[in-house]
Amino acid sequence: MKPMNPHIKRAAGVLSPAWLFATVQSIRSRNYQRQLLREWGVEQATNEMIDEYGLSVLHGPFRGMRYPKSSLASRDGIPILFATYELELHPVIEEVASKRYHSIIDIGCGEGYYAVGLAIRTNTSVFAIDCEPRERSYLRRMARLNMVADRIHTRSWCSARILERLTRGRRCLVISDCEGYELKLFQGTALSALKNCDLIIELHETVPGIDVRSIMLERFRCSHIAKIFTFDHLNTGSVVPEKWRKFAREFRSAGQQWLYLTPTAKGARPRLAE
Repeated sequence: MKPMNPHIKRAAGVLSPAWLFATVQSIRSRNYQRQLLREWGVEQATNEMIDEYGLSVLHGPFRGMRYPKSSLASRDGIPILFATYELELHPVIEEVASKRYHSIIDIGCGEGYYAVGLAIRTNTSVFAIDCEPRERSYLRRMARLNMVADRIHTRSWCSARILERLTRGRRCLVISDCEGYELKLFQGTALSALKNCDLIIELHETVPGIDVRSIMLERFRCSHIAKIFTFDHLNTGSVVPEKWRKFAREFRSAGQQWLYLTPTAKGARPRLAE
């Protein structure tokens, strides 16, 4: 399956409701991703890894978290099992796992890596949001497998207005991986509702000429301290066996970044952390 023609994609985005367009795009993207994983040999390598090591995460902040086989085998499972997936964020995950939140909101939760992992680590209620129906099904199965289903609430869509309702007046953790939708999600009155929240936002430079990082930093400039983490494909850790090391990191754009935003202390001057 080829990616949608950009002109058709633009027209569909204008004419369709946002949730419907995002759902169709997410399903198409997931299908295309699985096709590539088969072509690149990742699917076969993941199944071989499962046969040898099983279905529990072996290292990292979510060590011991169990995956349904169908879920792990349907994606690049090697970074997940050996905990090299988003390795740059491990210090952040350890930090937020030690904090107390009213709730955790995981937007673009996929199969539940963070949603289930943080529900296990923190005993906190999680709103797990993803417009791809198969990923929500995987998430629910993994939540049951790890005995945290009672703390996880699945939803198919999140807008700026919904995010505002979930966070206003509360101290929450918000995790966002929404494939370029972050500019529409984090805007307007939602920003004031997030003033007491911690946020982990994966940045996607999806529109040529639009500097997403600068825009997001400016929007949170007066309310949060920002730390920036950059994906390094050469950092493969030390625990992945040599036979699978070429699959040790997830497939993503070189230099992709995340923002970790924490509320500015009252009276302190906003800044970009080193």
